[in-house]
Amino acid sequence: MESGLSSPSTDTSAPDVMKPRLIVNPVSGADAAPDYLPELNERLRAAFGELDIAMTVAAGDALNLARRAAEEGCERLFVAGGDGTLNEVLNGVAAVPGALGRVTFGVIPLGTGNDFAAALGLPEDAGRAVEVMLGGRTLRTDVGVVNGRHFVNVSAGGFIAEVSDAVNPQLKTIAGKFAYIIGGAQVLLEYEPVAARLRAVLEDGSEVARETGVQMFAVCNSRLVGGGRPIAPGALINDGALDVCVVEAVPTLEFVRLLGSVADGGHIEDERVAFFRAREVELRFDRRIKVNTDGEVLEADECRYHVLPRAARFLAGDAPFAQ
Repeated sequence: MESGLSSPSTDTSAPDVMKPRLIVNPVSGADAAPDYLPELNERLRAAFGELDIAMTVAAGDALNLARRAAEEGCERLFVAGGDGTLNEVLNGVAAVPGALGRVTFGVIPLGTGNDFAAALGLPEDAGRAVEVMLGGRTLRTDVGVVNGRHFVNVSAGGFIAEVSDAVNPQLKTIAGKFAYIIGGAQVLLEYEPVAARLRAVLEDGSEVARETGVQMFAVCNSRLVGGGRPIAPGALINDGALDVCVVEAVPTLEFVRLLGSVADGGHIEDERVAFFRAREVELRFDRRIKVNTDGEVLEADECRYHVLPRAARFLAGDAPFAQ
């Protein structure tokens, strides 16, 4: 593959596995990636000498590009986009046996939320994020798995996922992080809680099981969701466990007040919110619901979670949410 910009499907020359690759989502966040591309190209070439760049044009491109890079033995993979683009890239690499532990990821935050980039201690400015990564450290992080799909930040269902589905790319472009507030207002009056059966294997090997109505839930590798809201204030990205938050079904006005406390982490003291730390979690619902996994919205009537301790490597700054 030659240096410079290429489409996902045109370049078939022999790859240079030592050359880092950059996957760019041009419509992440406020569609700013093309504006940043010359600076990113310059900074990464200055550090590594050569660089392959590919730009996505459709859903699934980032996954396919990452899988091809992993199959070709690429060892450094930079991702310019949001949490959803990173999720595609992570799953593309994970599809190749042995590649997840071999590839080092670099996250360039160009999305709306950029929650996992914050967990890695990376600034919001893309150029500064590259500077911090290149002068920082390599950090091994846990990886969550739900129904075979990998994630590094948060997988959430119920109200949270409905909001994610309502926050379409056009709204993100126009409203930025305020898109989540607008989307939440749209969903709030229409969403119906779901009945769920929950079973979990905790850190100490003990089990918990319960049946309850669920307004929303989040299975977290990291702390933040929806552009900086601390849904799991104590979560660490490399502690070998998933932090689980389950909000019981409550009347709409009570839920509105409860949502207000999520902004500062105050919801952890609420008796209607259950928190626990687990190795495995299983949730079965009485209907199919939307489940948001690092920005990618899926549908399921059952979610089976487990954790892969320190299974991925990321370039990081001070990483405030790590041990």
